[in-house]
Amino acid sequence: MVSAYFRDKYGRIEIAFFIIYYLLFPVLTTIEMQVFEPHPYKLNMGETLFYGIITMIPPWICYKVVIQGYLFNKKYLRFVFFFVLYLVFSNFYDIGVHWLISNMSFLPANIVQRAASRYSIDIKYNLGHFISVYMLRELIVLSALAYFTRSARQEKLISDLKEQQLQSELRYLKVQLQPHFFFNTLNNIYALTLQRSEKAASLVAKHAEMMRYILYESSQNIVSLQKDVDFLKNYVEVEAMRHSDKIDISFETQGIIAQALIEPLLLLPFVENTFKHGIREETSDGYVYIVISLVEKELFMEIRNSKPARGRGGKTGIGLQNVVRRLEILYPGRYTLEIEDKERSYELRLNLIVKTDDQMYSS
Repeated sequence: MVSAYFRDKYGRIEIAFFIIYYLLFPVLTTIEMQVFEPHPYKLNMGETLFYGIITMIPPWICYKVVIQGYLFNKKYLRFVFFFVLYLVFSNFYDIGVHWLISNMSFLPANIVQRAASRYSIDIKYNLGHFISVYMLRELIVLSALAYFTRSARQEKLISDLKEQQLQSELRYLKVQLQPHFFFNTLNNIYALTLQRSEKAASLVAKHAEMMRYILYESSQNIVSLQKDVDFLKNYVEVEAMRHSDKIDISFETQGIIAQALIEPLLLLPFVENTFKHGIREETSDGYVYIVISLVEKELFMEIRNSKPARGRGGKTGIGLQNVVRRLEILYPGRYTLEIEDKERSYELRLNLIVKTDDQMYSS
């Protein structure tokens, strides 16, 4: 349990605060008094550290038990009661420490004398001034620390929960996309087999390669942009087999490198939507132009396609809805998407900042 506390970021902050407040500050004060306010007796650094460690114990108990245990849990009556009890305990603890040191004859005489003088002062003085002034300041400081760490922990917890929720949503969107793709590819194979096309065998081979990517690569959180673009290239080649030779289909890439990274299947719905809703009824004079380019870390994707004269516009597919949602989650504020859906043509421009291998390793 102790090791877990030290592994906790905010637990380490609490420990660092107590060390700075109860050890470092008294040491700095001792140095300052020696340099700027010389005392008739020499202040001992070891003595300062010893008293700092001893003095740290009651506030730590107050912080962990009284403030975090009762004040945070809104048990205000118990908090007041135990804080008053802490004041009494702290006072007698301080008196007891000085009394014990004043009776240790084996210690240096100056340390024993100072402990005896502080002990006599404690008896007459502590119950009034020490408790009312010093303890009030200490309560404010410890409460501020407690509220800071509590607020930071809650913000971290909320952030983690949001991250888990987003990851769950991404997994759901990806799982939802895969059956959608499988159904479309099976429809492609079915259409060609009905036509008894010689392209069916080649189409099946291409589909096998694409499904291998779907099953094994797309389960990862991030993949090489080169692999994802190669997958899209296969997809376009498969679609080209299904359509008339009179339909102009072009797929171009520029500057794509393996070091660039992207979420798998992120671009697929845009390409898929182009063929499904754009040229599905075209028999001639149709076109699909796809360009994907990478300039440094900026990815550009432009798609232009014709629309059938008598075809119905249809509703946006589930894949396109999913990819827009994925962009919102994965690239908030780091992407732009422009769509121009005209009567006879459809244009899409996507721009986003991708990561590289160097960024992944550094993060």
